[in-house]
Amino acid sequence: MKSSTLLVILCLQAALVMGIFAAVAKENAVGESKAIDINPGQLKCCTNCNFSFSGLYTCDDVKKDCDPVCKKCVAVQTYSAKMFKCTDTFLGMCGPNC
Repeated sequence: MKSSTLLVILCLQAALVMGIFAAVAKENAVGESKAIDINPGQLKCCTNCNFSFSGLYTCDDVKKDCDPVCKKCVAVQTYSAKMFKCTDTFLGMCGPNC
């Protein structure tokens, strides 16, 4: 087999392998940060606010029921009863204290 034909075959195989790796990396978002799902609403009140300088905040308040604005509410077991916590990320400033 001629060396030029062998070189062409090796280049095609390398391109194929690179294409497969690129497709897998794009599908799995390798090397890219995942986007944050931001809730456009605002809570009525928040006492334990985790505010960042990027303008995003989360509220660590545990209440008897979840705020209607909250999209992701998780149950939290306390010593006395089952309570709820909103795990959404909000844009803006924290609401007034509860």
